[in-house]
Amino acid sequence: MQITMLIDGKEKTFTNDFIKARVFRNALKMNEKMKEAGNEITLDTFDDMIGFVVSVFENQFTVDDMWDGMELGQLQSDLMRVFNSVLNIGGLETAPSTDDEGK
Repeated sequence: MQITMLIDGKEKTFTNDFIKARVFRNALKMNEKMKEAGNEITLDTFDDMIGFVVSVFENQFTVDDMWDGMELGQLQSDLMRVFNSVLNIGGLETAPSTDDEGK
């Protein structure tokens, strides 16, 4: 798994090819919390997700590195990509979001 961000003015790519089982457990807990919150995305939700991504990459970067080094338009998609990848590695399928008409 990889993630790229801008740190100290330079693009840096971080890799983790060994995802611990505990990371999957933490993803399950976070998934439950997000389901309870519904569609409400808060600062706490983003902080939790960023903290989760930092843990997936075993603290190769910090929460502040992500807040300051991710392009705004890419932040949410990268967070969800990493989150969904962990769940899929653990054997859970994540359903793509659909609109009201099921498209």
